[in-house]
Amino acid sequence: MAGDTGMPITNQQKSARLRVSLCVGMAVATVAPCAGASDEHPFFSQSKIGMVTRLATFHRFSPLFNQEGAGLGGWLYANSGEIAETLSFGGTLYFVQPIHAPHDRPFNYILKDPGQDEVWVLGEAYSRLRFGKHTLTLGRQALNFGWPMENVFRFYNKLDQSMIGRRDVRGMHPITYEAVVAQGKFQSDRLRYYLGHATAMKQINDDRFRNFYQGAYQTTVFPESAKVGDSDGMSFAGVIWKPDDNLMLTFSHHWVENMLDMGYADIDRVFRLSENRYVRLGAQYMRQSSNGGSLVSNGRDFATDYGGLYGETRLMPWLIHYAMAGVTADDDEIRAPYSIGPSYLVQRVGENSKAGERTWIVGSAIDFAPLGIGGLVADLNYGRRSNRHQGGFTQRPLPNWDELAADLIYTVPQKSGLLKNLRVRARYAKVWETGEEWSRSLVGTVNRTINDLRYDLTWDIPFN
Repeated sequence: MAGDTGMPITNQQKSARLRVSLCVGMAVATVAPCAGASDEHPFFSQSKIGMVTRLATFHRFSPLFNQEGAGLGGWLYANSGEIAETLSFGGTLYFVQPIHAPHDRPFNYILKDPGQDEVWVLGEAYSRLRFGKHTLTLGRQALNFGWPMENVFRFYNKLDQSMIGRRDVRGMHPITYEAVVAQGKFQSDRLRYYLGHATAMKQINDDRFRNFYQGAYQTTVFPESAKVGDSDGMSFAGVIWKPDDNLMLTFSHHWVENMLDMGYADIDRVFRLSENRYVRLGAQYMRQSSNGGSLVSNGRDFATDYGGLYGETRLMPWLIHYAMAGVTADDDEIRAPYSIGPSYLVQRVGENSKAGERTWIVGSAIDFAPLGIGGLVADLNYGRRSNRHQGGFTQRPLPNWDELAADLIYTVPQKSGLLKNLRVRARYAKVWETGEEWSRSLVGTVNRTINDLRYDLTWDIPFN
């Protein structure tokens, strides 16, 4: 499938299209309840129409850069019921309007770069065939292969649970793909699989679909004509197996043409002490290497490994402690440009590990629900990344990385009503970079900080 083509659309035309879409959606939502006859076709009676509204701000700054922006937007979605219990359709219109758009502080991944512009794009338009517990989806779609462990507190660091996914953690919109994807379940939903091929991607703040190299690695390259490099897409397959409610094993492989081979394995085990008290242990392994033109490493072949351990305890209903550690091989860094990645080591600013990195992170979370404040969660963690360097034969040094991160999240604890899907979140992180760093053919000592401040609101409003 190709990306967007054709004549440019003016901002006035885009705004008019949104107003028409909103009016159509609201009209359908208004009419649908009146058409609720018992013999109504499932294609209409089982349809879902609604809007996810988002308000987000982002500010990250250091002595070397300043990224800042805010926007109001989200997406309008419509998903049909099935024809003959087999065929259905869906589509999503994504949009953002700038609220705060300083032109000298782009690359905040909320507004469209480099001019801090609005975003309008048909991010999803797909058809789906279902055969029992198996589906085949074709077209533009958001990919979600996550399957969390039941009744454990933390799972955000493995949210996508794959090397391809939504990466819906920072901006206004998720990544979406032009793809064909098969998914299904076996063993009474103890075993799930997915496989497919994606040919193009829409970045979280982009208004067009691009090839897999430009969409991930040319996000700060402008003008548009300066974007170079080509990858025909990614083929992928994965299996997630839960032999019982307390054990989960994950295996996957992702192959990105001219870029990456990525293999992943994970085991997650929970030891239940009582209904809401447990100890959780996990281990994971990743193997990555270049292929074809090796675009991600400027034509240099590489192969690298990462191994990680995770522990989590909930010995009191309101208090959760967790810790993780990982080691990355000296050959090269770990990359996850198409999802948040299933690595334990994801933080607010620091994400995947650099070559040679030794990493540990410890933290605690408070769930205020057992204390009588339902929906409120606070999370604080601290991590250190050391022994870091650039990949390849040069092994050029990178400074140590210390990061303190905090989250405060409130989700309205209503099971019904207009506000039931409303969530607000405040996030802050501070990074200290210290030690040797190679720059301009010289090795020098650095001592600098990065500050990261974010606020966001997400509200899913169904129309029917």
